Amino acid sequence: MKIKNQSAILFGMSIALLTGCGSMIESEELKLSSNQQYSPMQLSMESQEVLTVQTVEFSSKESVAKLGVALFDFETKQEIERGIVDQNGMVHFEQVFPEVLYDIVIYRITDHGEWMEQSRESIVFNPSKPIIQIETFNVSPKDSLKVPVVLQNPELPNGCEITSLTAILNYYGIKMDKLQMNEYLPKSKVYTKNGVTYGPDPNKAYAGDPKEKDGGYYVYAPPLVDVANKVLAENNLEFRALDITNATKQELIDYVKSGVPVLTWVTIDWKEPRKFSHWVIEGTNQKHGVYKNLHAVVLTGYQNGKVTIMNPLTGIEKIDEKTFFRTYKQLGSHALVIL
Repeated sequence: MKIKNQSAILFGMSIALLTGCGSMIESEELKLSSNQQYSPMQLSMESQEVLTVQTVEFSSKESVAKLGVALFDFETKQEIERGIVDQNGMVHFEQVFPEVLYDIVIYRITDHGEWMEQSRESIVFNPSKPIIQIETFNVSPKDSLKVPVVLQNPELPNGCEITSLTAILNYYGIKMDKLQMNEYLPKSKVYTKNGVTYGPDPNKAYAGDPKEKDGGYYVYAPPLVDVANKVLAENNLEFRALDITNATKQELIDYVKSGVPVLTWVTIDWKEPRKFSHWVIEGTNQKHGVYKNLHAVVLTGYQNGKVTIMNPLTGIEKIDEKTFFRTYKQLGSHALVIL
């Protein structure tokens, strides 16, 4: 029986994570050791039971290989034993006892043999249900991360950002639809007064309404991060959304290869960004040039010179990496992740 899902409270990355407002994700690095550790209880008696842990990807529940798993005594926090999952994502622990509470910690194993914690759960071992599935980051996807397809039309003709965020939250197991998510999104009207058009800073609110075909524009990462973190908190999940705007191409690739989908801003036609007008940001004298072909998608994979995306207009697509990253950079390198 699972007690508490603590997935991703310490997600180790081999790169320095960009965190927008300055929050840092600390990583725990453990050297791989062949020596098993046992609590005093295990030293005094032998168990005839076997606990099997299977690591599976969020959403798809497909097995994830190339991970380390460690079993800890919940009370003492002492490590009991550890192992590396097989090709089916399974590892077996023999030093377990019925109705005892344990912590199970999942690690990504780096190329240098370091074990870096990426998720954990607490369980009570039940011999009648000896196999425990734990959802975690897929660090070895065969093609791309299995982010579900969520399409923006017809309800949100200009809601690519909130629809893409909905898909990522669905991937992590939050059962909310795009219209529910849209209710959380801060919005501000675009209007004309005395011949001057006014609108919001996209870093603070969505311009217009995503439901309107001719009255909806776009939003950047910060308001979406706030929306995501509010929804995550309401669902008692310890994931957190991070604004990683200005992340480099390699950093985006590293996120995806570490099992983290990335919401990215690109152009809808894969051509250079085009502006057709401007508005004055409300409360300032600053002009904001309005993009005509801005779009948001979820980056889910990278392989052989192509990226895989979940496009809220069309579904799963493969795009030439040069085209994708060129438009991403030209639009200002806006991006966010949840981990």
